[in-house]
Formats: sequence, structure tokens, C-alpha cells
Amino acid sequence: MRRIYFLMLLTGLLVTGVPAWADQNSPMLDDLFRQLKTETNPEDATVIEQKIWKIWSYTDNIRAHTPFARGVVSMRAGAYDDAYRYFRDVTAIAPGFAEGWNKLATVNYSLGAYDASVRDIRRTLALEPRHFGALSGLALIYEATDLLPQALDVLNQVKEIYPSMPGIDQRMQTLQDAIAAQKI
Repeated sequence: MRRIYFLMLLTGLLVTGVPAWADQNSPMLDDLFRQLKTETNPEDATVIEQKIWKIWSYTDNIRAHTPFARGVVSMRAGAYDDAYRYFRDVTAIAPGFAEGWNKLATVNYSLGAYDASVRDIRRTLALEPRHFGALSGLALIYEATDLLPQALDVLNQVKEIYPSMPGIDQRMQTLQDAIAAQKI
């Protein structure tokens, strides 16, 4: 069985340049998340994080590839209205693709549509509960809407998944300080 899995994985890599069974359903993610949880060297953890993002960013639904790629390009260029349309297409074509929902949530956040972003984050997390990027985005929304205890709770979830995430400890301390200041 292990040999069959290896051959299928190798075939996927040779043909497409990305792992077979990519997206949040990839069997490679469990091992990567185990590594991410125990890695104490931030540089090595970042390498693991990048591998996870690469897997998450690829869907087996070929019809979703082009609008997803165009959405990423538009988002990076700051063309959020265009990115929004592309990621809406992606989520319509491939509603089971967690990263399509996460990118839509990111665009909605950038457009100031926090309620829509939260809705899309919830869709992302329903498909991939370990999505530390979506959780981190949810914490940002809670911070922006002055829901600081909720933001801290979400960052605690992120820390469980990705303990050495760059900046997580400082972000959590800043929130703890702000919460304490509100109580005074």
C-alpha cells in the first residue's frame, strides 16, 4: 500500500510539479502539521509552513486553476474588486477547496467587509480546521472590531497548531496587555 501511495505521489509530482491529492485533503498534511507543531527553530518551521501553503494552494479541480491564479495576481496587485470576482468564481466551481474560501476571506477583509470575511473564514475552517492563516485572519477581524478576548482565544488556537509562528507571542502579549488595560 505504501509503495502504491509513493508511486502515485511521484507521478503527481512529475506530471504537475505539485503533490498528488493536493489541497486540504492531501495525506501529506498530517505529517507536515505534526512537524510544524514540534519544530522549535523558526526558520525550519517557516519551511514547513511554505510546504503547507503550497499544498493548500493547489486544487485538483482543473476548472478552478485559472481563476484562482488570476485572483492571487489581482490580490497581490491590490486589485481587490477583480480578486473578489475571481475567488467568487473559484468557490462556485470548487466549493470544497478551502484555500479558495480563505483567499475570498482575505479579499473581503481587505475591502473592509468583515462580516463576509468571517463567513468565508468559517467555510475555510469547516474544510480545514488547522488553517492557521484563516484563524490568524479571524483574530485580525476580532482585533479590528474590538473583540480582544475573542482575538486572543483564536490566537491560542493558532499557537496550538503553529507554536513558532513568527510574531505570535508578541501579538498575544499585545492583546493580553490591551485586555488588561480595558479592565482598569
